[in-house]
Amino acid sequence: MRIAIIGAGWVGSKLAEFLTKKNYHVIATTTSPEKILPLQKVATEVHLLNFAQNPDFSVLDSVDMAIFSLPISRNSWFEGFQKLKTEFPKTLLFSSTGIYPQEKEIFTEENTGNLRSDISAAETLVRNQYPQTNILRLGGLMGGDRLLKNIYKNREPENPDKAANYIHYEDILAVVELFINSERKGETYNLVAPEHPTIAEILNPEKTKKSPGKQRIISSEKIIRDFNYQFIHSNPKNF
Repeated sequence: MRIAIIGAGWVGSKLAEFLTKKNYHVIATTTSPEKILPLQKVATEVHLLNFAQNPDFSVLDSVDMAIFSLPISRNSWFEGFQKLKTEFPKTLLFSSTGIYPQEKEIFTEENTGNLRSDISAAETLVRNQYPQTNILRLGGLMGGDRLLKNIYKNREPENPDKAANYIHYEDILAVVELFINSERKGETYNLVAPEHPTIAEILNPEKTKKSPGKQRIISSEKIIRDFNYQFIHSNPKNF
């Protein structure tokens, strides 16, 4: 099976390595020449592909599944993407839970009010072109060296009592494999660890937990229900 990861950044490179080890033919694209060599170590093929600079889409011919891992909140790729006419049997878009308002309530995929306009525009563009696209709205990306204790090594968090809506990259990889083998089409899923400790609790796990009151929570109940999915890393305190 030939899988294209279009925009292989931090998550995309880890996904390329994961799928290559499972004997998929992985085609990774990047806009950065300096990323070609590192990606060649984890993907079957690597190509420069910049939607803003007359892209050569022939590198995507005969692809069975396209995974769009583009900068979701930037529109620099929109015009070039509209010129992409390659047909893909399956498509997946990495979006962001940043699409939901910064309000203290529980957000599910059913929430459609006051969505962030730039992210919503990107989702709509991809869905209009590829209606079969499944959308994964990812929480804050964590795992490996990307940990809160490293992020706040030399500074204090602005809002330590805020609930975490994070996702470990290993759960992203596992869920992508579910979609590779699934016939679901045109669905949207939040992908966030189901437990939501505060930033302070993650940074200082020995401290006594206190109730922070109402919080902004992104729910992953839909993906748990539809796929009977069990998170590899359910609690950001243990990332």
